[in-house]
Amino acid sequence: MPYSLTRHPFPPAQRRLRLGARTVLARAGADAYVRLRLVEAAPGELAGFIAPGGGDHVRVVVGSADGGSVAVDETGAPTGEARTETVVDHSVDEGWIDLDVLVHGEPGAELGLIGAWAARAPLGSPAVMMGPKGSVVLSGAPGEVVLAGDDSALPAVRRYLRMLGPSITGHLLLETRFEAALFTPAALGIEPPAGLRVSILNPDPQRPSAALADALAALPAPAAPLERFVFACGEQSLVAPARATLAAWGIDVERAVVKGYWKR
Repeated sequence: MPYSLTRHPFPPAQRRLRLGARTVLARAGADAYVRLRLVEAAPGELAGFIAPGGGDHVRVVVGSADGGSVAVDETGAPTGEARTETVVDHSVDEGWIDLDVLVHGEPGAELGLIGAWAARAPLGSPAVMMGPKGSVVLSGAPGEVVLAGDDSALPAVRRYLRMLGPSITGHLLLETRFEAALFTPAALGIEPPAGLRVSILNPDPQRPSAALADALAALPAPAAPLERFVFACGEQSLVAPARATLAAWGIDVERAVVKGYWKR
């Protein structure tokens, strides 16, 4: 039976959290993946929080990297720089949520407010989290899958792999500088099942996600388009060619997840 994708909107939510723990998962050159555990600033802040989809994400606003407060306007809404992050794991009962943040820049000279905060803020530093605004929930069992992502998409790729289970077949395309840490459980923990053909692609700094777009277009067309589930997320320039590939395969874009996670 063909799979289905159902989009569920969620009401706006704003939650006050604090930095509870930090773990550096992997480094590649001047970049690092850092896992942040955010905990409730007060009991009940995560009440009602759900993230049932593989790519569900939240927006996080933080204060200064030395642990300063989060700036807010007269209505109490945060006014600082926001960063969108995929939900890795969470427990409403225990009051925490885990996010894997891709930090750019050498230690001590991280780029952006959220990068410096993720790398250096003292434990207990405040943050405000908003969302998810909605969820895309995959139901049924696709006949095959194509998961394609760059470094920004690794948390979502990992979550989709776990949700889809060990029996899936298809292709996993990763444009990444973190190859040495990809398949180490203690690091990035990507665990592709035996039926998934893995291709590691070298990023071109001048043409981010171009390798992903080319690799997608080079895949064979599906024998049964309604049975192929496609997740393709990376730099914004990936969206148009990925949608063109879906059209060539006879797959409606509404039956796929194609997004630009960042813009060069």
